[in-house]
Amino acid sequence: MKLSGIAASPGIGVGPAFVLESEELAVREFKVPAEGVESEIEFFDKALLLSRRDVAQLRDGIAAELGEHEAEIYDAHVMMLDDPELHRAVVEGIRSTHRNAGVVFRDYMSGVAARLERVEDEYLRERHADVLDVERRVLRYLVGGGQRRVALPGPAVVIAHDIGPSDVAMLDRSKVLGVVTEVGSRTSHSAIVARGRGIPAVVGARGVIEHVKTGEMSLVDGFTGEVELNPDPDTVARYQARRARFDQDTLDLRGLQGQPAVTPDGKRIELGANIELPDEVEQVMSAGADGVGLFRTEFFYLDRAELPSEEEQFEAYRAVAERLAPRPVVFRTMDLGGDKVASYLGTTHETNPFLGYRGIRFALHHPEVFRAQLRAIYRASAFGQVRLMFPMISRLDELERATALCAEVAAELARTGVPFDRSLQVGMMVETPSAVWEADLMARIASFFSIGTNDLTQYTLAMDRDNEQLAQLYEPLSPAVLRSIRHTVDSGHAAGRWVGVCGEMAGDPRVAVLLVGLGVDELSVSCFDLPRVKAAIRSVTLDRARELAQQALDVSSASAVRDLLAQHVDPMLPALALGAQSDS
Repeated sequence: MKLSGIAASPGIGVGPAFVLESEELAVREFKVPAEGVESEIEFFDKALLLSRRDVAQLRDGIAAELGEHEAEIYDAHVMMLDDPELHRAVVEGIRSTHRNAGVVFRDYMSGVAARLERVEDEYLRERHADVLDVERRVLRYLVGGGQRRVALPGPAVVIAHDIGPSDVAMLDRSKVLGVVTEVGSRTSHSAIVARGRGIPAVVGARGVIEHVKTGEMSLVDGFTGEVELNPDPDTVARYQARRARFDQDTLDLRGLQGQPAVTPDGKRIELGANIELPDEVEQVMSAGADGVGLFRTEFFYLDRAELPSEEEQFEAYRAVAERLAPRPVVFRTMDLGGDKVASYLGTTHETNPFLGYRGIRFALHHPEVFRAQLRAIYRASAFGQVRLMFPMISRLDELERATALCAEVAAELARTGVPFDRSLQVGMMVETPSAVWEADLMARIASFFSIGTNDLTQYTLAMDRDNEQLAQLYEPLSPAVLRSIRHTVDSGHAAGRWVGVCGEMAGDPRVAVLLVGLGVDELSVSCFDLPRVKAAIRSVTLDRARELAQQALDVSSASAVRDLLAQHVDPMLPALALGAQSDS
């Protein structure tokens, strides 16, 4: 039986299933007598203390295995356990209602989780899983248990309705062959931990548990999001061969680390990496990137109780610029929105935050916060090759106001003798149809364009990219999107500007060839995708890529474009660039 889900962590998993049953924590409610209230509070405090110890041990283990960046996921769990509001609410609940700690704590956490489920933003929605993870950890101590251990009897594919990031982190890497869940998304912390540990994973495979039993053969395709249950011997053999090729390809791709992304006829493409934390710079270096094409700066503003200072940001940006020099790093200014910020900025819930105060609109609405970030980036530019770009520009006047603020910051720094790069490039992301069709006007001001194809596709097709019901209709290869990219490239080049792509499209080796043919000068992708994209670029001449791009612009549907790529691009690419694709 074949099921489809979301490809959350690349790789191929082949082996017997291990069905992880949902954890049932029966919390019995009882009245606490007046003389026992303080003891019940002490019991609750001890549960928090033990839970914090467990998370600290877990964090240390992940830091030793994968590094500080992956371990930082668990800092959010520590923050929840240390949250004074949580402690106050539970203690007051015990004292005022005389209900036991387990019930009061469970009700409080359930309320937090329910509020997160309702928000529009995918990042915050996925933090719902972290809340449940922390809730289960504390409740284990409050009902008399302790740490949960997932003991695999042997090599197995773990199949569950849901699995917390703590459980993924504690799986025995020598035994876990893959992970499949019925819920979740690619941005969940569980998926992030799986990718960091190199565990193939598929999430959102609805109904998988009712069709499989522990011990039955299961196949996981972390590239396509497909899961096969009880496959025939030929299918098993095919998957095993793909897994062997994938393992070999991973080794072979390391040989490209020091090679440039240049076509056989000499066209050099700048190939950068997308990152969001300073600690990821080492991954950029090991992947063989030309630099960082997209540094998301939101991490400074999320999961914290106060604004980041200019100095804190400057130190982080400087460290990144210094480590990468002379390679460039493009810092995208705050891309925040109504459901993606902390309460310290005084924001309120928006009915449709995707069309509300997000990106540059939000930044311009908070000029002092924006100014502090700009000063930090400009100061960091003295220590490396720094570039800056604005997100979600939809009108020319937004770009004019943002660049005017940059000019003010530069003038202040010059007046006070603070060093910065006076030739710092200030560009913008093209993510809206209005930016596409005003690109010729915006190119007079912006130093470069970086096309964010995820949002550009969403807004061009009027289709929420996080809506599961529309997943099959969300199509980046739509003629409307491809023509928008070509128009943006032409407008940028006419003004002497370079144009890049930093959306998910650039991470597909086949589509990367198409983007090169459309005239794109720079691609920025994940560190995992980068070696395969580089291999693809080095395999197809610019002339051939241009021919294919023109053919793609002439067809009338995304499916026709995909057929074109499959027929004409795949045969030109080395197998290692295709990621052990299916032979079927």
